[in-house]
Amino acid sequence: MKRVLVTGCNGYIGSHTVKALAKSGCEVHGIDWNKRSPNKVKKYVHNYMIGDVKDFTKAYRYDAVVHLAGYISVEESVKYPLQYFENNTMGTHWQLHFNGTNGCENFIFASTAAAFNPVSPYAQSKLMAESLVKAMAKNYTIFRFFNVAGNDGEFRQTGDSTHLIRIAAETAAGKRDHMKIYGNDWNTRDGTCVRDYVHVMDLVDCILKAIEVPANSDYECIGSGIGYTVNEVIDVMRDVSGVNFKAEYAPRRPGDAAEIVIPAKQKSKYFYGNRTLEQMCESAYKIELK
Repeated sequence: MKRVLVTGCNGYIGSHTVKALAKSGCEVHGIDWNKRSPNKVKKYVHNYMIGDVKDFTKAYRYDAVVHLAGYISVEESVKYPLQYFENNTMGTHWQLHFNGTNGCENFIFASTAAAFNPVSPYAQSKLMAESLVKAMAKNYTIFRFFNVAGNDGEFRQTGDSTHLIRIAAETAAGKRDHMKIYGNDWNTRDGTCVRDYVHVMDLVDCILKAIEVPANSDYECIGSGIGYTVNEVIDVMRDVSGVNFKAEYAPRRPGDAAEIVIPAKQKSKYFYGNRTLEQMCESAYKIELK
């Protein structure tokens, strides 16, 4: 039985990961500062800890650490860059320090696809953390996640809504009277930003594989291999929900990029996603109705 620590265990990706690990037979330990999360993971966790990852002490030896804790908002990172470097970069450093000196064989790090074009402090903080993982971890896998969406029907995204599919689902469910599209003058096929999306359960499947066999590659991309514009995502949400909700154009946001998808030269090696955009949108919409 593998003993695995998941940081950010109450979060969106963390909760799905904890559940899958427990069902696979692992002894799961979890740490998170957010004790008010709607995701109730205690039933899947052997040792449940509330606290900051930077305050973590090495009480156990772990076979693997899945480091998911971190700040994730591009827009917020532009306003508060130092907080992002402290939490995302230094938080990773402390996890590597505590667990790397305590016999951890495998460190799995949640980076971001934004690191391909690091124009925001969020992306830069993750890029710096990637370098620390390569320098300090014995064995590791660095995942550059694309926009994660969907759910397993039990757990949901937490905190402020920042992801397009979640915001579109909230609007379709009547929790918002409209949503904003930030910029319609980007150099893309319809003028709105292009992003790649991956279902959270595809991502979790990859994490479980990485626990068994660390890659020690520069990074592994997790996405669908397809780039969708903001308008296209909204159209899919309207189709699966049957609601023709309102979307308005707004000025561009600082820190955004026109297009972030898996680079073409990497698709054959790093393409893992199997579930569709329709599945992501449908599950996101249904959980907002609960």
